[in-house]
Amino acid sequence: MPEMPALRPGKVRNWAAAGLAVAALLSLFVVGYADAHKEVTLVVDGESRVVDTLKDSVAGLLEQEKVKLGEGDLTLPALETELKHGMTITVRRAVPITVCAGGSSRAVRTAQETVGEALAALGIALGPLDKVTPGRQAPVQAGQTITVVKVEEKLQPRYVAVPYSVQRREDDNLPRGQTRVLQAGQSGLLERQVRAIFEDGQLKREEVVAERLLRPPVTEVVAVGTLGTISRGGRDYRYIRALDLVATAYCPSDRGGNFTALGLPARRGIVAVDPRVIPLGTQLYVEGYGPALAGDTGSAIKGQRIDLFMDSHREAVNFGRRRVKVYVLKQE
Repeated sequence: MPEMPALRPGKVRNWAAAGLAVAALLSLFVVGYADAHKEVTLVVDGESRVVDTLKDSVAGLLEQEKVKLGEGDLTLPALETELKHGMTITVRRAVPITVCAGGSSRAVRTAQETVGEALAALGIALGPLDKVTPGRQAPVQAGQTITVVKVEEKLQPRYVAVPYSVQRREDDNLPRGQTRVLQAGQSGLLERQVRAIFEDGQLKREEVVAERLLRPPVTEVVAVGTLGTISRGGRDYRYIRALDLVATAYCPSDRGGNFTALGLPARRGIVAVDPRVIPLGTQLYVEGYGPALAGDTGSAIKGQRIDLFMDSHREAVNFGRRRVKVYVLKQE
């Protein structure tokens, strides 16, 4: 058997070094492949499958799996997201919807799951009072119309005049029909805090939430003349009121005495009254009778009644019972 030529020590070392280098390269390749290889779950149109990939991003995975994205389609996570082993990637397909907001409407496509998310994705910011139909948490459905009404509240001060009242006082120093302002009236001022509700810029309603009286009204006081004048027998009589009474007549024998309730001698010009209607001692003028003094009372003289003293029984009988105008004279 022929003998193999002996390897020189230098060549042996070269072969060993080369082998080690190849082994190292293979090891790096295996480790790198293991690091680059990923197993992920891909969900498209509701169907889920496990995919092996060496791609680095979601976009690369979709390209590998030939998944095309249409207008408005959405991926979770985003296309630029780095792929990691065990990750789940979901493709949401956009559906057509109509959004009515700000007085206009537009047709769009969205892959968002809820109405609120769809509006946020479209850049429509919602305030806490805004009205959204259907509700913000309602699921998005193909062909759906979403309506947004912007609602705004403003607290506004309002100043309201408070009308003053008028107090009338009878004044028997003023001729009847005349008036005189004793104290001028002045309107008050009321501050109201009003909450105004606007929907899409239009005032919808208002409500008063607080009130504060800044200035109370001043009552106007007016003197009303009650002084009238009548002329009888060439003489003027000033009166403060006129009464329409039922009159009867009496003579001394009818009363059973010669003195009145005021202690005055009974005579013509003394008349009996109801003191609740005409106070005793009041000067009167009775039409058809003349000047008189309310100086007597009678058990039958109640309310709108007056009993006139006559000098004789015949005169009293002839007078009978009739309605007369009685003037209450101003006390001079």
